[in-house]
Amino acid sequence: MMQSPAGHRRTVGGAVVADGCPGVDVDAGTEVEADDAAALAALAGATGMVMALVPCTAESARRVLGDAARAAGVTLQLMARTVIATRACPGDVDPDCERALRAEIGHARCPQSPSPPTPGTLLPSPDVLRRHLNHLRAMRRRTLAAPHDPALRAALEDAAYTLCVLMGQRGAHSALMAAEERVAAHRLPPYAAPGGPA
Repeated sequence: MMQSPAGHRRTVGGAVVADGCPGVDVDAGTEVEADDAAALAALAGATGMVMALVPCTAESARRVLGDAARAAGVTLQLMARTVIATRACPGDVDPDCERALRAEIGHARCPQSPSPPTPGTLLPSPDVLRRHLNHLRAMRRRTLAAPHDPALRAALEDAAYTLCVLMGQRGAHSALMAAEERVAAHRLPPYAAPGGPA
């Protein structure tokens, strides 16, 4: 039996054994420091929160986090912890990190307005869109409440992707805006010309 200099893990016959330290991965002989596991968990949670706030895919959420970290001049791990802290203990959040995060989320929300659908594209009925919008909103709420849950993040990404396909948009936020506009337009009363029949 051999103990590593860091004291976080030991090996027995080449296999890694946890030394009672949380965050040590003992599967398949791989070694992960406790700090690395905590950083990965924080990054996963922060990704889920950004996915729910924008909304966007996991890839876009990680891009938002990376851009915010660069803008604030901090590491990605610190930015991820900042995102988590905005919910858990907002008083402890670094103001520069929060400002950079808000700016990047705002930028992700409005990179461009929804593009008009290509000619010949069949858009779903407002009732179908309303159902998908309600599902996306529910997934955003659930993911925001439990951002570390990978199943919720995957379900949110699926809901966002489905809306993108339905609306013929590249980004989830653009698809959301286009779908909301279509549903809202359907609710408006028909236009009556002035002086004409009501």
